[in-house]
Order: sequence, then C-alpha cells, then structure tokens
Amino acid sequence: MTFQRLRHPLLRTLGHCALVLSAAVVSTGALAQTKTPATVPTSFQGTYNLTYAFAQTGSPVTNGATATMIIGPGGTMCIAGNTLSNPVIVNGNQHEGHWEIPSVDLTLAVSSLVSGYNEINVYKTSTVGTNSVTWYGQFQGSKVSTSTTGCGTATPAPTPVDPAKVAQLFDEAQKKLAQYFPASANAQTQTVDGYTYRFYPSTNIYLAINNGDIYVMGGQFGNTPVKQGPLEAILSELSKMQVSIPEVPSGNATLVLTGTVGALGINTSIGSITIDNIPMPSENDVDKVRDQVREQYKDAGISGNINVTLISSSSNSIVFNIKFNGSVTQSGFTITQNYDITYTYTKK
Repeated sequence: MTFQRLRHPLLRTLGHCALVLSAAVVSTGALAQTKTPATVPTSFQGTYNLTYAFAQTGSPVTNGATATMIIGPGGTMCIAGNTLSNPVIVNGNQHEGHWEIPSVDLTLAVSSLVSGYNEINVYKTSTVGTNSVTWYGQFQGSKVSTSTTGCGTATPAPTPVDPAKVAQLFDEAQKKLAQYFPASANAQTQTVDGYTYRFYPSTNIYLAINNGDIYVMGGQFGNTPVKQGPLEAILSELSKMQVSIPEVPSGNATLVLTGTVGALGINTSIGSITIDNIPMPSENDVDKVRDQVREQYKDAGISGNINVTLISSSSNSIVFNIKFNGSVTQSGFTITQNYDITYTYTKK
C-alpha cells in the first residue's frame, strides 16, 4: 500500500468488498440495473455487531473481520466512520436494501426488508443486477440495541493544520534527515484521503501528516504508515538537531569531505563538504585526525572506535578514510548509522 493509493476509510476498515447478487436473487437474464428508493422498516433501526463470513476466493475481507453498524432514521447507515444514505431496491428485489458507495464501487445490501433482518451481503456495485455478478461474502450478526447514536467506529474530524507548519516539516526533514528525505524535484507535496505527504523516490520513503500526526512509510519503515507523533513535537525535535560541522582551528589547508552515511542497508551520499583554512596534517597525525572527526561529528552519537586509514600522501595532499558508527534517536526509536567518509586535505 502506498499513500498514492490509500483507500477509502470504509475500505481501510473492512477491505475492498466486491458485491454480487446471489443466484437466488438475480435472474440470469438481468443485464441492466433498475433502481428505486428503498423503504427501510423502523424495526431495523439500532446498533448491530457484525462478523464477516463466507469469504470467497479473492475476497479482500477475511473471515472473522468485525464491524459495528448503526441503521438510523430516514434510511441512514453508519459503519466504519462513514454515513451512508439513500438505499435503493435493484431490479425489483424487495428483500435487499442497497447502500452504495460509488467512489469505491461498493455496496452493502441489508436483507430482508420484507421478512426481517438476516445479514448484509457484500457486492461490487457495478455488477449488481447483471449476470456477471461476483459475491465475496457477507456480514452476519444481530442488533444489540435500539440506539442510533453515533456511527460505530467513526473517525474524528481532522484537526486543521497550518500549511506553513506542513511546509516547515518537509523543509526541516529534508535538511536534517536527508538520508531518508533527500530534497528532490520529484518529491512534491501531494494529498490523498486526508494525508498530506511527499514521496522520496531515491529512498522509497513517504513522509506524511494526517489529522495533526506525522507518519512515515516505505524503505526500512515497512509497507504500512508508522505513526511518529504530533506535528508540533516532531518540529521541536527537528529544530534541536544539529547537522552543521563546527568551526576548526585556522590553517594552511583545505579539507574536502565526501562519502556516505548508511542505515538499514540504505547508503546516502553526504555530497561534497569543503572546509577552508585548517591545519595541514601529516601522514603520522592519525590521532589528531581522529580527534578532529570526534569533534566534528560529536552530535552523531559515535559509538565504538573511529577507524582512520591513510590512503595517500604527497607534498601537497593527504587523504584519509574514516569509518565509524553512530546512532540517532528519533520519535522514540534509535537508528544506527554507518559513516564511511573520505578526508582530503590539500595544501594551499
């Protein structure tokens, strides 16, 4: 699942349910749908506890899935945070009242409006009333009360979020956590199903906000959205993160840093960082270089040894390879990072 394909709220709760008329209801000659308004008996009003059963091959709803449904006055159905209305009778079948969700081609059909409540059949709307119907299963259960208050597992109304803070989130994440959210012309802000998000193709990671909370998905975070915390808390954490390299003593050389930072199998280039006017080390200054690395990366949570290896040396240039491990804690979880950096000193 990706944020680009996040499903309708009902489908996220119940799954994609394709619905078809059963053989006892649909005549083999039905080729088109004739719909008339359904009248739901007042005796149907109340709260129902339901369990999915008879899942057919290909059904995205598994046996045992549960839901709370409320049938209210005026033919209103509330289920999984959705309020459905205007039930219809299809092709004159008075037994089933169909509540349709055209945006996801889904119908929930309550039976029997004639003889009393039995079950809710699950159909694919576009196939109901044709002779190519596909029935995936049904919700079974009973009315547990006459209450029509609330809408089952209703989702609270989204909390309005300041667009400026959303922009700040993406900007700060791209600066402070570029190994996961590298700035790119392809990482554009998009919205779907209540989520505002950016997808970063080079790391295959999504960064999103929904109802005031921050989520990540993809790459090492897995294929389902992982909640990180409230927007304000995440912005506060990002503001405290330091990524700049501290000043170093002046000297007669230029230092260029290149290399990668890796985490959970993903290596991200640090680009090329140039530091001017620093002391030119000698090939024997391994300990001094190690101390410089420790100072420059003191916010990286260095653990273990810093390995410094001389790569080349001449009268005008000296090159060291630096390897060490660090860790950062973000929103309650710790990520280990592997640094592989080349230090190239060039005498002015």
